Amino acid sequence: MTDTDDASGPRAPQPHPMLRALDVLEGTWRLEGHDLDGSSPFTGTVTRRWLPGGHFLVQTMQMDGDEQEGAEYIGYDHAQQTLRSMFFSNEGPGPFCSFALEYVWQIEGDELTIWHGEKGSPARFTGTIDRDAGTIDGQWEWPGGGYRALSTRI
Repeated sequence: MTDTDDASGPRAPQPHPMLRALDVLEGTWRLEGHDLDGSSPFTGTVTRRWLPGGHFLVQTMQMDGDEQEGAEYIGYDHAQQTLRSMFFSNEGPGPFCSFALEYVWQIEGDELTIWHGEKGSPARFTGTIDRDAGTIDGQWEWPGGGYRALSTRI
């Protein structure tokens, strides 16, 4: 949608107010975690920054000791009236999708939920944001697996 101004022509729309909930995620974060059974520890870095214009929060990640990298674009989906994202990995789309991994995001107070695919999916992240400590503590779960993760702002 584009607004118009008779004097200057078309203008870009303003970012949806729901995007402001993502402000708490901006910055660089140290990631530490392990599988739900305590095995397979991992570490990495996640950086989130707003694209100019404020319509998309871009998340990049790098896992330590691994060649896994990716970029995720989080924005407001006007058609579905929700925060959605697409994740692009150096490993390609993977076995779960044909193009990019898609997610639905929700922040309510200090609770962060991210569903793979659609809201209500059994593949989801649930976590708690501690704004004073600069941490997000939670876990990804999906049928047959998952992992715990702690992100600390650096």
